[in-house]
Amino acid sequence: MSVAENTMPPSSKEGTSKALPLIGIMLIAGGLLLLGWLGWALLSPAGGKEAPYQYKKVAEGGVEEFPELGLDAYGGITVRKYKLLAEEIQKEPLVELYTGSKDNQAPVLLEWKNNLIEPLLAISSSIEDLTKLARGITEHVPSEAMVLSWWDTSRRLELLTGVNTLFNGNLAEPLLIPTPWVDQRKAIENLERDFWQVTNSGEAETRQKRVAEALLADEAKGVSILRELSDGREAYVVVHWSDAYKLGAMEPKRFGLGYKDFPGGRRVHALIPHVKDWIAENGYESYLVHRSDEDTIRTYFLTGDTDKNALIVKLLPFSTSNPMELEVLKLVAQYGSYWVYSLPPANDAG
Repeated sequence: MSVAENTMPPSSKEGTSKALPLIGIMLIAGGLLLLGWLGWALLSPAGGKEAPYQYKKVAEGGVEEFPELGLDAYGGITVRKYKLLAEEIQKEPLVELYTGSKDNQAPVLLEWKNNLIEPLLAISSSIEDLTKLARGITEHVPSEAMVLSWWDTSRRLELLTGVNTLFNGNLAEPLLIPTPWVDQRKAIENLERDFWQVTNSGEAETRQKRVAEALLADEAKGVSILRELSDGREAYVVVHWSDAYKLGAMEPKRFGLGYKDFPGGRRVHALIPHVKDWIAENGYESYLVHRSDEDTIRTYFLTGDTDKNALIVKLLPFSTSNPMELEVLKLVAQYGSYWVYSLPPANDAG
């Protein structure tokens, strides 16, 4: 299991950002911890034998019992709501999450609502974006086609749509573990494997590494790997901005990624000039912007010698990219924070 280690001291949204090492990913972030925490120092563990948090189930039922998820069209799924708690330090949950499963199979993450500014353990899209993507896949992707995506996106789509994907089990990687919890890494890994019912699957892990390799390569090599994974048949490639973050956690020497938060409310367009100025002043070039919450605009940017021609950069709305310039992959849809590209069969390559 790949584990990313992070140090997350408090900093000011209005002030300067701080470098937060994540195994080599440079995470530059502003922002106070939500819930009024004094800082990540409060998370320092008492010992390394037990995980510093627990999953507490607070509700379970069919999709109709969770109208806030908007899953009425997806019957037969058992939904469970959990709170991730570190009660010795903070009574309020660190994370609120929903899982879904069918026929007592391993749970699939539907939504991960992190109540902290910094990423913790996992990252997911909003449930709204996921259901938009699922509807689009159901309506437009042929039943015989393959959907190629990060393992967690694949699991969600398989649960909701039954589409062909590369993964039928959880991998729970990379784990985003803050530095104060590093001494408990083994306990955290064991807890995550038990909770998500992770089974040892060398084949699945190899497939995920090949997906990552494709996204880190240029388009020609990346397409070749993706066609290999889809056995040369018609395929659709689905990417999300969090895939770039996870790539940085898994391959920090090859893909350097940083972020900075800007307080902006809903004034995204008015904030863009300020973002551009900050990027230029700090010597960065390629970046993308998304809203991390109602009051914050998060800017991700490439650091170090990261290749701007890496396929993941070309597929996402980085400032140096233009999806229309891709030679083989064709942009067919955007569903919220998901971008979908068609990959024709190998015998259709022109």
